[in-house]
Amino acid sequence: MIAFWIAAALLSAATAGLIVHRGARAARSGALTADNPSAAVYRQQLAELDDLAARGLLAEGERRSARAEAARRLLGSVDEAAPALSATSGRVLIAVLAGAAPLLALGLYLIVGSPERPDQPFARRVDAWQAADPGSLDPERMSAVLQRVVARRPGDAEALYYLSRAQQAAGDVFSAERSLKKALALQPAQASYWTVLGDILVAESKGDVSSDAQTAYRRAHALDPSALGPRYYLAKARIAGGDITGGLADWRALAGDLAADDARKPVLLQEIGVVEKTGALPVDTGTPAPAASQRTFIRSMVAGLAARLEAQPNDPAGWGRLVRSYGVLGDATNREAAMARARRLFKDRPDAWRAFEDAAEARQ
Repeated sequence: MIAFWIAAALLSAATAGLIVHRGARAARSGALTADNPSAAVYRQQLAELDDLAARGLLAEGERRSARAEAARRLLGSVDEAAPALSATSGRVLIAVLAGAAPLLALGLYLIVGSPERPDQPFARRVDAWQAADPGSLDPERMSAVLQRVVARRPGDAEALYYLSRAQQAAGDVFSAERSLKKALALQPAQASYWTVLGDILVAESKGDVSSDAQTAYRRAHALDPSALGPRYYLAKARIAGGDITGGLADWRALAGDLAADDARKPVLLQEIGVVEKTGALPVDTGTPAPAASQRTFIRSMVAGLAARLEAQPNDPAGWGRLVRSYGVLGDATNREAAMARARRLFKDRPDAWRAFEDAAEARQ
């Protein structure tokens, strides 16, 4: 603690010295340019000399000589005024403020700060976040946790994918794009990765489906033709590019594939109606999928995979991804439970168990 107070004192002294130094320079600068009666007289003389020369009543040589003398007297009058001004109450006020600033900061810290609280290194805070329920973390803290995971396992595409989602939710779309491209370099055949990359590129372009975003969505659609996001955005790009008929046909087909109780369906139908009436895309259209909570989006993704596997358990690779996802999030309890469930399902099926292990241990 004593080291803190010494550092604070030195910093305050340096700040006060800087304030006084800058204030003195400003005061002197103001003195050099300040008006006073004598200076005003000499400036008037200079103006009159220029006027006489312009009217042809004063020879050029005489004008230069007279101007030099008037300028010399003007500078002399300013130099005489400067010491008086530098000793005024302005400099005293600067010194008082310089001394009061650290005292005010100290008082404020004692009121709202925690001088007895132990240091909290960032690494220790990340340890606490990693041990917490992932659903309780905001995107920024989740990003910090996942960055540690990625640093330890740089070849894990799943960790990079989750990091990208956390960065995207935190508003750091540029880092999200970089992380996702690293994941795609490791696993280029993942349709979901290409879809999220397209979403990030759309966010970067303020809702426009850029050519790069279209490329990402086409890759996703080729890998998984049933994926809704790529179909939606590729149709939107067709409409924006002038192919209104083709884009609307794609949107109508997409709406037909959505269940009647799907929350995205009425949103999409509304957008279709706007385009049919106006011939243009609605303002600020986006994905018809409702936005997930930033605080729970990662847990929701993993929970969705777990729910699907409960309904369709005969998916060894899916169970492997679930186990790996829990490992990425540091959820040891659920990871062990998923491992035990997979063992019961596939222990008598060597090929299925091997597929599970391959997915669970991929690039770890």
